[in-house]
Amino acid sequence: MLALSVQSGDYITIGSDIVVQVVKSGEVTRLAIQAPRELPIQRAKHLDEHGETPDCIQRLRKHKDPKPYRFKQIASKEPSV
Repeated sequence: MLALSVQSGDYITIGSDIVVQVVKSGEVTRLAIQAPRELPIQRAKHLDEHGETPDCIQRLRKHKDPKPYRFKQIASKEPSV
């Protein structure tokens, strides 16, 4: 899994024909996804309600650390003043 720090307006590409844009970040994050029509895009919540959770989501949930990924703070290389 790739975990990225992004800000509003940032784009992420997946392959040559999928683009994910961060429309709004904050307490609630909004994403815009542009992908081919034949590629289904659904919320895990919707799939769970219908008992259709994909294997990739099930594998993530079985991971040893079920907590969301937390980024480590990187110490600044700038000298203290």
